[in-house]
Amino acid sequence: MIDINNIAEFFWDVDTKSLDTFKNKKFIIERLLQYGRPEQIKWLFAHYSDNEIIEVVKSSRTIDKKTANYWALHYNISPNEVLCLKRQFIQECFY
Repeated sequence: MIDINNIAEFFWDVDTKSLDTFKNKKFIIERLLQYGRPEQIKWLFAHYSDNEIIEVVKSSRTIDKKTANYWALHYNISPNEVLCLKRQFIQECFY
């Protein structure tokens, strides 16, 4: 169960009563990194270690490039280690 008051608005598409900070760690971290304001980022830092957040930044397929780049710079992560900074969004034209 999570503290609904601080972060519920960022989980509009799920039942926040069913969110578990351990089981749904990656989902929670991704959502707050992407959409959170400073008060939600403080909540994130209070509930998860830097290593947990770094692992999500490196492996996430859902955060956008701007968010990934910001957090990679924040944590001094090489862009080559961040999955969503490596993938191509535009495929080669088939014709």
